[in-house]
Amino acid sequence: MNLIPNSNDLISILPILVLSGGGILLLGLQFFFQGFEFRIVRFTSGLVLIAAFFSLFVSQSNPGVGSYFSGHYEISTLGFWFGALYLIAAFCTVLASPRVLEQHNMEFPEFYPLLLFSVVGMFLMTSGTDTVTIFVGLELMSVCLYVLVGMARSDVYSLEASLKYFLLGSFSTGFFLFGMAFLFGGSGTTHLQDSLKPLLSAGFDSNFTKIGLLLLLTGISFKIALFPYHSWTPDAYEGALTPVTGFMATASKSASMGLLLVVFSKLPVSASVGEWTWIMGILALMSMTYGNFVALKQTSLKRVLAYSSIAHAGYVVAGISLGGKEEALFYLIVYSFMSLGAFAILSFLEEGNRHVTYESIAGLAKSRPWTSFALFIFFLSLAGIPPLGGFWAKLFLFQKIAEGTDQISRLLLIGGIANSALALYYYVKVGILAYMSSEEGEISKLDSPKTSYGVLFVSVISLVVVLLGWYFIQPKDLNNLNFANKSAELQK
Repeated sequence: MNLIPNSNDLISILPILVLSGGGILLLGLQFFFQGFEFRIVRFTSGLVLIAAFFSLFVSQSNPGVGSYFSGHYEISTLGFWFGALYLIAAFCTVLASPRVLEQHNMEFPEFYPLLLFSVVGMFLMTSGTDTVTIFVGLELMSVCLYVLVGMARSDVYSLEASLKYFLLGSFSTGFFLFGMAFLFGGSGTTHLQDSLKPLLSAGFDSNFTKIGLLLLLTGISFKIALFPYHSWTPDAYEGALTPVTGFMATASKSASMGLLLVVFSKLPVSASVGEWTWIMGILALMSMTYGNFVALKQTSLKRVLAYSSIAHAGYVVAGISLGGKEEALFYLIVYSFMSLGAFAILSFLEEGNRHVTYESIAGLAKSRPWTSFALFIFFLSLAGIPPLGGFWAKLFLFQKIAEGTDQISRLLLIGGIANSALALYYYVKVGILAYMSSEEGEISKLDSPKTSYGVLFVSVISLVVVLLGWYFIQPKDLNNLNFANKSAELQK
């Protein structure tokens, strides 16, 4: 193996180099210049993310799709979309965070470098082709998120959430490591695709590989927050600052889903159906059912979104397990913008308070009509109400599931439709209370706060994607990047 990377290798990881360099630069500037203004750190972080976004196009076109670093890193079209999703989510987090950080007296310079480093880990997770590379990315993302969740040091809820997240996350890391060890024991290699080849044979090596794959999927399920590996999610979502919660619900969840998609895509053809589809399909069905039922009983909107994220994870995993990689990716893109918008609005409503509840937003439309409208649109889209983006995402995903002829496909289709109907209650409840309640909640009685332009930008962009994004990009477009012609058609 050639240990010295060539120019094509370096270009392939250009976004990672930009993000890593930017994070190290920010840490260095803060170390040498103690009076370095926090807003300059934020501004520089935004520039780094924009530069990384443009470098993503460079890495995609030159050297292009293929394997690099002796087969340890891979560029693919799906990898491009995941990378773009991470960068957009991080950029929106940078825009939405200043107000919340100021309210909690949390102008820690480490916040933005940690955000950048976590995105580096996400790139390695979904573009790495070696289990060691993937593990390094997984841990880099996880460690950064542990710190970000507990960043509000004076808040006991934040510290408690960070500790729970760290302990359970470490537990899941153990499963992932054991899975790597068993895969290596069965195949003699750490290359993901080669380590799964013994599944095609019978005997001792095949059993080792099956145990390893099961442990690997268990570790990934923790990160996705699939039932029954979900217990960290409600506390982490509620305890973390709302922009961090939005980042976890979008970028972190998408990276874990992307890793699951990579694992399923590397399975030998004859091994990618049958028992593994059943295992992940049953977990998906339990996740969507459990998440929706428990969300019905919640009063805090952040906990509602936490449990609903468990249900949405079930929908996506159902699609991945049945081979709908483009449909699952499209769902993740739409879901990410819905979640970013919803959490941005919640961060605007919190005003330093810990909870935004159903009761507190009663009558909100009277005092803050535009805020109520945006929040209700995001929740309707999460519910899958037409013609919003969430409806099209579910429609494409359920169509893919319906193409299956086996029993698990029918079970997941019926379960998905039934759970979507069940979720209507807690999503529509937001609009009923905001628009139809005769009483005024705690937040509705307060004067409208000063406009946060960062939150406004994130909300507007998310609204545009939720309302119109499905027209420009659909699942069939995600394999070629050639969707610009739809924009030209719209202008005619």
